[in-house]
Amino acid sequence: MIYDLLLAGPPVPPTSLAEALAEAVRTEGVDVDVADRDGDQSQRDWTAPVLCGYIRLRGDLSLELDIYVEDALVNEAPAEPELARRLAMALGVPVLYPAEEVLPSAYWLATSSGESVRARLYASDDEPPVHTIDAVESPVAQLPHIRVSDLPEIAREQHGKG
Repeated sequence: MIYDLLLAGPPVPPTSLAEALAEAVRTEGVDVDVADRDGDQSQRDWTAPVLCGYIRLRGDLSLELDIYVEDALVNEAPAEPELARRLAMALGVPVLYPAEEVLPSAYWLATSSGESVRARLYASDDEPPVHTIDAVESPVAQLPHIRVSDLPEIAREQHGKG
């Protein structure tokens, strides 16, 4: 199973990320390999059943995570929203995951308290891009500077499908 998640807030050290992933996937005693995707790949444990590559981001987001969970663990692996919630709770930072809508800015944000709220995310045209969480539908304690607002484009998208 493959997961694409984004971490908001301060950067998380790779060892903390590995521990949180093992807890979130609930694979006690299973190896978890976490590495910078732009770093030296020769030291990676490619046989680990849980692999995570990350890229450092700028702006409201700190890391982009590409997580792979071995097929043998898939029956026990959570769906993406549940993994995001578990990681947010384990790390104490908000974790974003893409919404089902085709809008590129539509995301869900899992909080460290276990709640999920809708979020609007933009990336600048800069290289590397600056990521901005433009708004959330409910207040998020770890992100007090983010505007709380309705996200009408998501409602329109959902209504158009109904």
